[in-house]
Order: sequence, then structure tokens, then C-alpha cells
Amino acid sequence: MERDRRKKRPSAAVRARRRKRRRRAVLVQRLLVALFGVIILVGGSAVVWNMLPGIRVASKLSAADEYVETKDYDEAIASCKEALKIDSMSVEAYKSMAGAYLSKEDQEAAEQVLYQGWETTQDESLLQEYFVYLLNDAVSDINEGNCSFDTWGKCILAVETQPDNPDGYKLLDACFGRLFMGGGAELFCDGPDGAGCVFDRYLEMMDRMIQVYEETQKEEMKAEILKFAQPDVDSLSMEVCHLPQYREMLSRVSGIGSGEELQQILACAEKAAWAQDVFAGAFGIFESGEFEPIKDFMQSEDYLSIRDQFMAGTMEYWKGKTYIPVSRERMWFLREEGSWKFCFADFEENPETSGVIQIWSGKQEDAGVQRVCISYEPASGNGEFYPHTTYEFVYLYSNVKIGGEYVPQMNYRFETRVATPEGTTSALIGDWGGEHQWEMEY
Repeated sequence: MERDRRKKRPSAAVRARRRKRRRRAVLVQRLLVALFGVIILVGGSAVVWNMLPGIRVASKLSAADEYVETKDYDEAIASCKEALKIDSMSVEAYKSMAGAYLSKEDQEAAEQVLYQGWETTQDESLLQEYFVYLLNDAVSDINEGNCSFDTWGKCILAVETQPDNPDGYKLLDACFGRLFMGGGAELFCDGPDGAGCVFDRYLEMMDRMIQVYEETQKEEMKAEILKFAQPDVDSLSMEVCHLPQYREMLSRVSGIGSGEELQQILACAEKAAWAQDVFAGAFGIFESGEFEPIKDFMQSEDYLSIRDQFMAGTMEYWKGKTYIPVSRERMWFLREEGSWKFCFADFEENPETSGVIQIWSGKQEDAGVQRVCISYEPASGNGEFYPHTTYEFVYLYSNVKIGGEYVPQMNYRFETRVATPEGTTSALIGDWGGEHQWEMEY
């Protein structure tokens, strides 16, 4: 059988590169011929000086094409850089260098070259090519299930680059669906997998989006900002230290546009910040080890109002029933049936806490007087739950020994409990700190 002597047809990309290289070679030849003619006609060295840069740039780019053909991408990039040293305004040099980076699968470097080229030349074709690279990169992340805050940043950068292009907003929408929709989110605090907190990056991204809206007044960006401000999740965990910044950001967003859920989560943030202010003094008392002033706090207007609202079921935005924790490290925003509430983490949910206060809102009366209760769980000495200490303070009706006899009266009771896996040891002081103080152990 006669051997097939036909050659394999080159790919379209290879043929295109070859045509491009041939065109550049022809261009160089024509420029040389033209230059030679001008030299003869004019006879001036100034003309040679002015025309040589264009020839030298074309020669460097032709060499870069040949290096790409042989897959020597580093040399191709070096040739493009030499071309730019000759003429920093060469659009073709930026495009060729970006193409070489892309051929060696360095997408980030390709994007940087195109953006730097646009900044230098203000050529719209470079900006358009840069925009396409960004979108393709973001689409790849989303389609491959690798959507991250980096992907979100690329989408924002695309919109910053071309705010009138609808494709950027479509990708922002897709990015929101990947990052902020689901059953729960640990994005705003250190998660159990050690992924780390990204709250600062979140604020940075939101600030960039708000700036784009303020500059363009684009309704598409307004819609995305409103969504990203309130993640579409059932529970959103946050470090309490971030609460003031989140509250400020929500206030900025509410100035752009609002909805019922946005107002609810803003109200939650404001209420949580108020609770932190109310209990700051109580934390100071407990941490001092001098507990006497806590009696005044228990009878304060703010504390009694909080206790009574929980007991009556009229507390707005703050979730809780009988034992309501207050901590300074971690909190949750919780969405139930379209309504937002917040709560603070208790000791079991966050054993590394620096201390948790518990508000008691159970209805317990003595001689017609409602008991007032509060307790405090200090930081663990070893980062574990056990051994676990609780200080409990109750204003209640009890029998106090006066002059050798027990007399019923309202008084403060102070109890300490230390729990271990084996059991609990308690120490009780009745009529705490008063003239007829008595102690008992059980």
C-alpha cells in the first residue's frame, strides 16, 4: 500500500501566528525600503533617528512571535519588554507580552500587563481585552466551584473597569450565589476548619462596590450592594469586635436603598451594640473580683428592663428565653421566617471566651416579689470547658438567721459552683455581705 504523503494541516491558531509573523516581517522590510528611500531623498540623519524606533519595535515583536512559535515564552516576554523600552506606548507590545504570559498559563501576569498598558496608553482595545480576561477568569472560578473572595474581587475590578458592561454585574450576581447563599456562614469569624476570618476583606469589597455606585449611580450595582450587605443565609456568625464596622457599613447601604430585611439586620446590629454598652460595666465588676457592686447593677433600670422584656416576650431583635448569654467575642445574626434576630455565644458554644454573663428571665416570685438573677462564667484556665466555674447572684425571699432565729426577708444570695466531669461542688452565702450574713455548704 502506498504511503500517505500528505502533511498534517496546522491548527488555526498556529496558522494565525504564522500570518502575523509574516506580516510583521513584510512590515519591517517595507519600513527599511522606505527608510532607505527617504535617506536618499532627504539625506538627513534626523529622519533616520526619528524612524528607527518603529523599525526596532517591529523587529522585537517579530522576534517575540518566533519565540512563541517555539514555545520559548520567557524569551518572547523579554523581547516584548525590549520593545517597550524603545516605545512605551506600543499597544502591540503590551498585547504580545500578555499573549506570551497567557501561553505559559500565567493569567494574573497577562492581566497585569494589559492593565498597565491601558494605564500608560489609554488605549481602549487594551482595556477591553483586560476586561475579557477578568471575566473569563471569574467564569472559570465559578464554573469549577472555586468561587472565593478573590473571584469576587475580579468581578468588582471588571465593573470598575467597565461600569457600563452588563456582563460584570451578571458575574457579581453569580458570585453572590456561590459565596453568600446557603444554610449558614462562618465568613465573618474564625471558623472551626481554621479557614480564618475574612471580615476585613468583606468590608474592603463592599467599600469598592459602594464607591462604584456613588460614581456611576448604576441601578445594577445598587441591586448587588443590597444583596451583599445581607447574606442570604439562615445564620451569620460574627466576631463582636467587628460589630461597629458592620453596623457602619449597613448604615451606608441603607442610605443607598433599603428593604425590610436590611432594616431588620441593621436594627439587630444597633441593638447588639447597645447591649454591649449596657453590660460593659458588669463585665468590669466581675473581672475585678470585687462583686459587691453587682447588686446595684442587678437593680439598675437597664437590667430590669431587659429582664422584663425577655420575660414578657416583648424583646425586639434579641433572641432568648430563660438564660440569655452576653459575651464579647462571638455573636450570630439569625433569620427565622424572613425576620432577623441576634444572639451572643454562650460558654459551651465558645469555650475560649473571656467570660459570659447570663441574664435569667424565668418568672420566679417570692412573697409576690419577682426574683432578680444574674450569673457569670469567667474564662477557662486551660481553654477547655472543665473545670467550669459559675458565680450566681440572686435577689430572693429567704430565711435569714437573725439573733439566733430565722427571719424571712428579701436578700441577696451569692453562690459559687465548680463543675468537673465527676460532679459539681457548690458554696453558698446567704444575705450576701449584709449584717446577718450566713454561710452554708452542700
